Amino acid sequence: MTASAGKVLVFGAAGHIGGPLARYLRYKGWGDRLRLATSSPARLDQLKAAFPGSEAIVADYLAPASLAAACRDAEYIFVITPDFIDELAAMDNLVQAARRTPELRQILRIIGDPPHMSLKKVPKIVRDFGRGTAIQHLQAREVLEQSDLPITYLNIASYLMDDFIRWNSTIKSDRALAMPFERRTTWIDPGDLGEAAAGIIMEEGDRHLHQLYHLNNGSDHLFFSEIAEMISDVLQERIVHNDAVAFWEQHMGQRYVKLFGVGAGEYFKAYYEFEQTYQFAFHRSDILERLLGRKPKTLRAWVEQNAHLLT
Repeated sequence: MTASAGKVLVFGAAGHIGGPLARYLRYKGWGDRLRLATSSPARLDQLKAAFPGSEAIVADYLAPASLAAACRDAEYIFVITPDFIDELAAMDNLVQAARRTPELRQILRIIGDPPHMSLKKVPKIVRDFGRGTAIQHLQAREVLEQSDLPITYLNIASYLMDDFIRWNSTIKSDRALAMPFERRTTWIDPGDLGEAAAGIIMEEGDRHLHQLYHLNNGSDHLFFSEIAEMISDVLQERIVHNDAVAFWEQHMGQRYVKLFGVGAGEYFKAYYEFEQTYQFAFHRSDILERLLGRKPKTLRAWVEQNAHLLT
């Protein structure tokens, strides 16, 4: 893709992936081309202050008029959606807006599934919930694949390292990492993911179009018990992995209900068990390293840099 002056629309620009993407593009001289979108009017001033010289807007996937305005004269669109959104409606609205954007050259969509996953493989209890991380990205792809738009998928085939910020309460209170169903997982730093997405947008040529990349840092493929040992080494304080479902329910279950509604606790228990079944679908990959042109951040490096958030 040859560089030109079209807008780069970044959804989730106030978030932990869209934010690093936008900062990297600004660092590379693309600041005046950025159109930074947030669905929260309360965060608009924050975006304007963080990115002076860039355009900041409020746009909602479920509000078609706001999407039409956001996509106007956009050459690139970075798409990331919140957990438990109605993806069928959201992506249908996005497709309609994108089709009215003649300048569009690429949509870069973040998804998050075990590699080679399908709706048929997802447990019935999780499918019947009707939304959520186990099915929403699969639903989104169904809509997007029928659109014939120029799409590149970046699949987070891993856990995000800053998930530990959401899990830190039991580390602080019980010196325990609460995660049921012991299993291997791969990891990725959200900042590295944002930078890789920015690199794809800036790259000339079209070799990334219609690709699906499964991304992790290429080094960490660990049981949660091994992660607890790593955290212990960094903190120099004993942290154990507690894989008891009852412990997770006691400390985390109601938090998910408050975030996502009635039934969310049961949903996540089923989802974690499902991940255990498909744990070997997750495997180390060097794609992120090749996109970045450097070694991605390791989980231990993230823990060392953010140890103050865990204690």
